[in-house]
Amino acid sequence: MRTAALCGAAALLVAGTACGERKEPTGPLVQVYPVTVQGAGERPAVVGGVPHRVVPLGPGPRMILKALGLQARIVHVNDSLVGLPLVAQIRHAKPDLIVASADADPLDLARARSSTQAAVYVEPSGSLDDVNRAIGDIGLLTGKPVAARALTAKILNARRQVERRVSGTTVVSVFVDEGGFTTVPTQSLLGDLVREARGTSVAGASPEQGPFPVKRLAKLDPQAYIATSDSGTTLATLRANAITKKLQAVRNRRFGILAARLAAPGPEIGAALEEIARILHPDAFR
Repeated sequence: MRTAALCGAAALLVAGTACGERKEPTGPLVQVYPVTVQGAGERPAVVGGVPHRVVPLGPGPRMILKALGLQARIVHVNDSLVGLPLVAQIRHAKPDLIVASADADPLDLARARSSTQAAVYVEPSGSLDDVNRAIGDIGLLTGKPVAARALTAKILNARRQVERRVSGTTVVSVFVDEGGFTTVPTQSLLGDLVREARGTSVAGASPEQGPFPVKRLAKLDPQAYIATSDSGTTLATLRANAITKKLQAVRNRRFGILAARLAAPGPEIGAALEEIARILHPDAFR
């Protein structure tokens, strides 16, 4: 169950977010609290009223809250910290709601919940559908369901545009480089975006942690190469490497850099999908 109590108009709003087909309600929308939503954490987030102090942990939550127009309610902490130092900062912030990325330490979140009595929502982020759901959930928790609906509608539009452009194109093999040849599994947000853009990762479903073996990469010889902007990888560095310069993706200059901020599980994920599709299928966007 996504919510504990919503009025009829809000229920229509959630249904529209899920299927992308219902029209935006034109009458007044009143949200009824308490609201309960189940994110990626073990426990659902329950808020009894509009949260006025919200602590985001991670780039995705920060971007979503900002896009929902909640800057005045955001209380920033240094989320590069871990353990008791992070919990102390959260406790000092006195939040009503903590919105955390999926890689936040569950023990830190449990301690923060216990010390502040704040609701904790963990953002699901393993796929494009997960990000859409998270935006809707956070919109409900914070009393911003209409703003959330606008964000998810924008992502849905980008998704449809990409589907239309790449429909009928050949699936392209690709390597995604997050830095030092570290890559992503297919069951991840970037892996899902690659699949939606009609690509397939040569690294497979479960690549080992750490750098992907360069000699193995040469044997797999991807048709395209995507590097995130924070990876430090460029076409020039690949061409300077005795092994990677022979990759067909490098020889054919089928290489692109994806801005790291777009790849974060937030409201710009539709733009990330479009950029990946352009790199994989440049002819479809001319």
